[in-house]
Amino acid sequence: MIYALVVGVVLYVLLVYLAYVERDLTGSQLVLMLATPLVMGVLSGGVRKGAFVGFVVSFVMLLVEVIVLQSGAFSDVNVVAAVIIMMVLPWALISAGLGAVGGLVGRRIFKK
Repeated sequence: MIYALVVGVVLYVLLVYLAYVERDLTGSQLVLMLATPLVMGVLSGGVRKGAFVGFVVSFVMLLVEVIVLQSGAFSDVNVVAAVIIMMVLPWALISAGLGAVGGLVGRRIFKK
């Protein structure tokens, strides 16, 4: 579980850095956004753990990405609610699903 968290945070930091440098969604960023929850799920060792880690890490790191890229976005409560509901929450739910799939695959590969 710790390895999943560390790998997830490192990959999302790389993603935030790429987004900061490139200022636009590119193919490499999209691959990282899809691969990170899968890798975290595989390393977590279970479907529930993979979904949980995928959701939580994605949610937090996407909020960090919005803070880094759009510094004025958190000046108004309505904007914060809109960012969370329209951008962060849907992607975190997709990441939770991908983390669960990764957890299922990881459980099958690393059977004890």
